[in-house]
Amino acid sequence: MTRQTFVIAIAGASGSGKSSLARKAVKQLRDWYKVSVIAEDAYYKRQKGLTKQQREQTNYDHPDAIEESLLVEHLLALKNGKAVDVPVYDYAIHDRSDETVQVGPCEILIVEGILLLHRESVFGVADLSVFVDVSESVCLERRIKRDIAYRGRTRESVLAQYERTVGPMYRQFVQPSIKNADLVVQNNDEHEEAVEKLLLKVRSLLLSD
Repeated sequence: MTRQTFVIAIAGASGSGKSSLARKAVKQLRDWYKVSVIAEDAYYKRQKGLTKQQREQTNYDHPDAIEESLLVEHLLALKNGKAVDVPVYDYAIHDRSDETVQVGPCEILIVEGILLLHRESVFGVADLSVFVDVSESVCLERRIKRDIAYRGRTRESVLAQYERTVGPMYRQFVQPSIKNADLVVQNNDEHEEAVEKLLLKVRSLLLSD
């Protein structure tokens, strides 16, 4: 009997280092397994018909911003060895583009996003649910640096968005979802301890299967 794809869900605040943790874990795991990564951000709902100004006001940190049904459909397909066409979200226009990226069958799938552990329909698919636990102040500074460097934002706009939606949604939805994690890691700048803790857990689960 063929083993199902091993799914790892990595959640935590915006700026907690989920993407970096995923990249470094992949770098290690690819020596032994075929690994793919997808991001929850790719599943933001389409906003056709809204003006750019209206799209900019969307609360992207609320669970309703995610097309949950499509995300779950893709996770289940990948878990069962099928390829999927993952949407591509365009941050410049604040909407999903018409492009997709095909993600094929793999042995380990890592999915990362802030709200993955909020709904059981999503984290219930995962074989290992991980929460990256970092203080809000550290996450905010990381988010400011990232959005200024890569998304053309100003410090003032990042702070305003954080006060309006990011911070409140983190406290309402993201932080409480830590209770659904199988593994909680503390993330430092180098991620070394978090990566090692994650890899040890993955290996122990795969070897015991």
